[in-house]
Amino acid sequence: MGELETWKNNYLDEYRNKNTNKTWQNTLSQKLQKLSEILRLNEIIAHIPPNSKRLILVPHRYLHLFPLHALQFTSEGGHGGTAPTRYLLDCFPAGVKYAPSLQLLQLVKNRITTRNSPPPNQQQLFALQNPTEDLFNADMEVETIKTRFNPHQILLKKQATKTALNDNRENLSNANYLHFSCHGVFDFDYPLQSSLVLADSLEPLPPKSVGAVPPCPPEPPPPESNQPDEKQRYVTLRSGRKAIPEKCLTLREIFADLQLPQCSLVTLSACETGLTTSTAMTDEYIGLPSGFLYAGSMNVVSSLWAVDDFATAILMIKFYQELPDADSVALALNAAQNWMRGVSMEDFRVWVGLLNLDEKSSESVELWLVCSSEKQPFRDPKYWAAFCATGY
Repeated sequence: MGELETWKNNYLDEYRNKNTNKTWQNTLSQKLQKLSEILRLNEIIAHIPPNSKRLILVPHRYLHLFPLHALQFTSEGGHGGTAPTRYLLDCFPAGVKYAPSLQLLQLVKNRITTRNSPPPNQQQLFALQNPTEDLFNADMEVETIKTRFNPHQILLKKQATKTALNDNRENLSNANYLHFSCHGVFDFDYPLQSSLVLADSLEPLPPKSVGAVPPCPPEPPPPESNQPDEKQRYVTLRSGRKAIPEKCLTLREIFADLQLPQCSLVTLSACETGLTTSTAMTDEYIGLPSGFLYAGSMNVVSSLWAVDDFATAILMIKFYQELPDADSVALALNAAQNWMRGVSMEDFRVWVGLLNLDEKSSESVELWLVCSSEKQPFRDPKYWAAFCATGY
């Protein structure tokens, strides 16, 4: 346990520190290899029956914070992967997924008998698209994905406010698929304040001009609050920007108010939406995925770190391409991740050409590829391993 604790602390400290985050990105593959060794994954794999098709992981405590599906192994046991580098997700042809707890897994499983999914050509999508207007590839992502759904409703950019979300609560509840292409933030100190960031929720940036009048200090929190002033008023994004929780969709509201009786999948195409509290001595964790599962969704796709915006858009588009023919959300996600890590630059250009992107999105693709010298531009786990499928 001591070695695991040390590894965990180093991993999280390096990730959270702005001065060392680049090092964290560049050494992620080696870090995951070390975690595999500490957990003795080779021995675990050898004890899994070779005819096992699907793996459901219920990690304990802070193991929820790590992409266990992307751990490498070298065992020659009954599970043989076909990819050049073998990862845990290579072993199970029906996919690798996660559950917050066995109790919640059973709750979601019990819904199967009461859900009547509409035909594929009648499934409804409700999406939030780039509420803060600073995710440069979110538009390409949502504009491409929405063509697969009829009907679809998109709250676009400045439209995606807390008021608009509340006004459309009925449409939200009736949707089969929810897609949030926005910023996310997990609050380790107050997990229920973890948020999906909506339009008009960010505090304005300070003026840059010399001699500008500084902004007025924030008003104090309401007297009934027992939280620190700063924590009551803000959640802080990885960029340092602050968002007002009352103008966001918080985990507290998801648990208390959200009802999703028709929902098959909630996709949180945002940073850190799969994070959980890492200190609780319990088998069940508190995070956005568990909130959406409690609200009624069968599945949640979320991320474990601040993900590259362009790579996220590509992964999401490929994921939704795989979804109609896949037996499960986990299998579709794993297939998209396997494609990401193996696709060549040449094949990727061919695939992009079939998307019929607009001029702006095509320029974004070319700009990203010009900056990449790799024959397989998304091979590194930092581009594909952050996203996890949670549910049944």
